[in-house]
Amino acid sequence: MAERSGEVLYRRFADILNRRDYDQLDQVMVENFVDHHPGLVDVTALADYRKNVAAVIEALEMMVTPVDVVEAGDKVFTRIRLTGRHVGTFLGVAASGNPVDWYTHELWRTEGGLFVERWAVDDLVTLIGQMGVTLPLWSNAG
Repeated sequence: MAERSGEVLYRRFADILNRRDYDQLDQVMVENFVDHHPGLVDVTALADYRKNVAAVIEALEMMVTPVDVVEAGDKVFTRIRLTGRHVGTFLGVAASGNPVDWYTHELWRTEGGLFVERWAVDDLVTLIGQMGVTLPLWSNAG
């Protein structure tokens, strides 16, 4: 496989997700893909990642919009806007029908023109609040 730039690879990944064409993820990721995702679930195989990302996308009618994609050697940093509607149970919260709009920041590692590993941090506080969960407030009490 020819080497791909990290930006081209990420934009192909986002397109696959937005088209809900999960069977095509092997065009951008290795079979033993490792995903580190605090607050969600870590995976060590593309088959598990495929299943998990499909569940998230379907529960949130999620669309992926790359805002920043920066490549440095074998690493790709992304700042991604995620939008949709909460239509299915997610993180134990039943569908609210509410619109959702949040960001994720990701660091990807590439090898041989494919993604092999990712570290992701989502703004889950914003997302959960938009799903209708009452969040604790900062207190000025000392």
